[in-house]
Amino acid sequence: MMRWVLLVIAFFTMAEPAVAQRRPPGYQQAEQSFSQLTVDERIKLQILLTANGYWPAVPNVNFSNRLFEAITNYQRDYGRIPNGAVDADLFGQVLNSAMPLLQTWNLRAIPHPTRGRPIWVPLGLGLVAKRDENGIAWSDPQGRASLAYSYFGGTTLVANYQSVLDKVLSEGGRVHYKILKPGFFVVSMSTANGLDAYIRFHEDGRGVLGFFLFWKGSESHLHMERVATLISGSFWATMTGAPFTEAPTMTPPQETVAVARPAEPKAPAPTPKSEPDEKGPSSGTGFFVSRDGHVLTNAHVVDRCSSINVKAENGDVVSGRVLAKDTTNDLALLRTALRPSKVAGVRLGIRLGEGVAAFGFPLTTLLSSSGNFTLGNVTALSGLKDDSRYLQVSAPVQPGNSGGPLFDQNGNVVGVVSAKLNALNVMVATNGDIPQNVNFAIKGSLAVSFLESNQVVVEQGTAGQAMAPADLADQAKQVSVLIRCE
Repeated sequence: MMRWVLLVIAFFTMAEPAVAQRRPPGYQQAEQSFSQLTVDERIKLQILLTANGYWPAVPNVNFSNRLFEAITNYQRDYGRIPNGAVDADLFGQVLNSAMPLLQTWNLRAIPHPTRGRPIWVPLGLGLVAKRDENGIAWSDPQGRASLAYSYFGGTTLVANYQSVLDKVLSEGGRVHYKILKPGFFVVSMSTANGLDAYIRFHEDGRGVLGFFLFWKGSESHLHMERVATLISGSFWATMTGAPFTEAPTMTPPQETVAVARPAEPKAPAPTPKSEPDEKGPSSGTGFFVSRDGHVLTNAHVVDRCSSINVKAENGDVVSGRVLAKDTTNDLALLRTALRPSKVAGVRLGIRLGEGVAAFGFPLTTLLSSSGNFTLGNVTALSGLKDDSRYLQVSAPVQPGNSGGPLFDQNGNVVGVVSAKLNALNVMVATNGDIPQNVNFAIKGSLAVSFLESNQVVVEQGTAGQAMAPADLADQAKQVSVLIRCE
């Protein structure tokens, strides 16, 4: 931590002068290679260097002595020629060496609930979100870290800055560095009880918007000081319009199959047609995410439907209209005339091994049309090939479960059931092994981002005592709907 603090202080206090500086040997060639990168590639390179511990600053599009030094330090430490030049091979190595921490952090862009401005949040730590009057606060059940994203109206940047410093000093804390500039301030500190902290606020309208990140310095393997830099960079771009990039994601799974409906029997290949065949009737599941009748489901559940019918628990059947689809993440938002008495609250993180429950309407022509409730556990915090968008769960699902809610034991939605492993393909690939209960759900954080980007205010999940399975099943029935696609 101290090495990182010293690096950050150097970056903020030793600004490069406008006059020409003496460039180290190889600088010109390195600068030329950097200039050939796209803006997005330049930003990603610096983000990956931050994740690796070599770049303690917000990313920018310009080459500099400091960036040259960061690249050459990385090259030297990883046995490469320290020439500062960036090529595809170096990019790949920087990505691979950063991947373990990126997977641990699982950074995702989450907007402020009232200001709408997103920041990156390390949801991979299993953070539990709670709405408050100022925004959202995330806490780690293991007590390793906490993050608050807050807006304070009716105050000034200077007043808020002074208030932070006064509070730190009055409680026996220690300030490592502090910066107050037009439009924003940054404070790095340690509390009297041993927590490290990073605080950044910007002027926003008639108030200030910013975040407080606290973490245990003893949890050094998490490298939260690097997370602080990445969150700060995302927030800087949000508030200034500076170039930035998407949160790191993994390759989407290729060996999963949709479970919205049974696979159709194979037939001899027909003569190719200029237009695709019409899809036959099918069904899936969805759940209420607003009291205005918004329903969340999978994109593949409502793909190529000429009409959509939505059936609620009380038997009411209405038509549904697709408002938005995200085919990349397999999410769709429907609008209905239904007015539910209860909607799903979404929790933005979950831990490995936690108990979960799936609810849906699988195989409606064979099984109960009133819904199917199954229990299981979170067996992995990523999907196939470490795709961090997914949870792997053991709760059994069948064709027709797609788009249904995945609950934690408190009744919060933590995912959207999406896919199951293709058992036949795995059996062939492994000479006879058949996977048992290997199913996948899209993480709640992606669902929240999708909903909020489409102006749906999401109810935050709440902590509390675990519900009895029967009570959880009753709640699941209340918020879930059967979707029929014609």
